[in-house]
Amino acid sequence: MDITITEAGNQIIATFDGRLDTVAAQQISETITPLLEHADQTIVLDCEKMPFISSSGLRIFLKIRKEVEAKGGKMLLKNICPDVMQVFKMTKLDGVFEIQ
Repeated sequence: MDITITEAGNQIIATFDGRLDTVAAQQISETITPLLEHADQTIVLDCEKMPFISSSGLRIFLKIRKEVEAKGGKMLLKNICPDVMQVFKMTKLDGVFEIQ
């Protein structure tokens, strides 16, 4: 799992590349620190290249969301593949996150 974090205007964009399984979730917990530091802005999680997400990966997304809500920012998920969207639907998290 690779994460690339870039700034585009008033947005912080995190592009996820690879499977966000339990091992990857443990490894990226430090990588997401810049997202948490900018949680008062709009954070976009681009999942186009993420074919899988585990419950540990969902917890990472929820952690980011919690920080964004606490700091008054906004979080968007985009480009979610059908298999990952099915996980969000099964866990009812499709109603928790703003998904484009």
